Amino acid sequence: MKKALALILVLALCLCLFAGCANNGAASGGSENAAANAENNAATNAEAASGYALDKSWPAEKVKIGVIAFDTTDESFMGVMEYYNYLAQYYNVEFTVSEAIQSAEHEFQFIDSCAAAGCKGIIAYYNVAGAESIKHCTDQGMYYWGMAEFYESVKDDPHFVGGYTFSNPDDPDAKNGDYMGGYELGLTMGNAGLKHIAFCNGGASFGVQMFIDRQQGFFDGIAAAQAAGSETQFDPAVDVIEGFPDEAYFAAQAAFFSADYDGVVVSFDAFTWFQPIIESGKDIKVGCIGTVSETYKSFVDNGTVIALVYDCPEIVFGSAFADLMNAITGHEDLTRTADGLALLNPTQRWTLSGADDFNAVYEKHINDESFFVTAEQMATILGDLNESATRDDVCAMFNKSLDDCLK
Repeated sequence: MKKALALILVLALCLCLFAGCANNGAASGGSENAAANAENNAATNAEAASGYALDKSWPAEKVKIGVIAFDTTDESFMGVMEYYNYLAQYYNVEFTVSEAIQSAEHEFQFIDSCAAAGCKGIIAYYNVAGAESIKHCTDQGMYYWGMAEFYESVKDDPHFVGGYTFSNPDDPDAKNGDYMGGYELGLTMGNAGLKHIAFCNGGASFGVQMFIDRQQGFFDGIAAAQAAGSETQFDPAVDVIEGFPDEAYFAAQAAFFSADYDGVVVSFDAFTWFQPIIESGKDIKVGCIGTVSETYKSFVDNGTVIALVYDCPEIVFGSAFADLMNAITGHEDLTRTADGLALLNPTQRWTLSGADDFNAVYEKHINDESFFVTAEQMATILGDLNESATRDDVCAMFNKSLDDCLK
């Protein structure tokens, strides 16, 4: 998406729904009036950043950042990289992407190659080796941005800049966002009047925590629907398709079409299902962790995809760029709590429950050729470019609901 960037708009930073951005035990130690402070600072921040020429002249020395992926062809990941490559048009940065990471050893090798290439930071879109991966990175002097589940063991590492944690403003005590995403899919598909559904569990079979959480959330969501009267059949002992697309996965998919299923839930992108559904001639309904893209549009519009849990790239993964660039350029205070611990940025996963929700985001990203966090808006939370930026401003930038962004 080529962006025609306009003058910076006054940011709606008052939308920060957390005072001090505390989540999952990572209290920010910020002002109790964080939302009010963010609102008061919005105009100042916008004015400060809009006067800076985003012409790749900052920072003066190019910054290289490595990105760890589980599947470089996954549409969700491709959406994230599209956003990072967009930012690279305006900032002096370069992103190096891993191949599909299959093991801890492979992950360590990629981190080593990034260090040898002069990378200053790592974005962990995926993590196989847990806290050991973070330590392997930070021991080599690179900053690391990653997931919340490893926070407690590395929160005081000066090279760990934190990451994101999914928030639920309507229920602050809710379980993590991966679990809730799976739960939403299970509940929605369980209440859709389907006879029999299967579940693709992604990396749960490999012990990857985010997929384990999505699977458990789905199991609980479909069970809740069944307990409330849904007659949709699902048995976790026989109705689970394991792993990612490979020979065994496609064999299980073929068996799916020979059975009586009329629905499938995918804990990652569902694009491997669309052509087989067309070829089968069956009316199969799909729920997934998916993307707002051309691949999905026709399948949402024709009613095939009826539930889509969406990680808006700039909302969920934009803070990685801000946190790493702030740390690398000497503004670590914007990445840490008042107690000096790494900051977890609360962000929101969006559930698109139909074509109206989907097309509202699609119009913004495709037809309007824009992101919900533009390069100019990003500049307002970078310490080098805006000396008034605060931790609360960083949190407010990314902790937004779908409704917040569409407003």
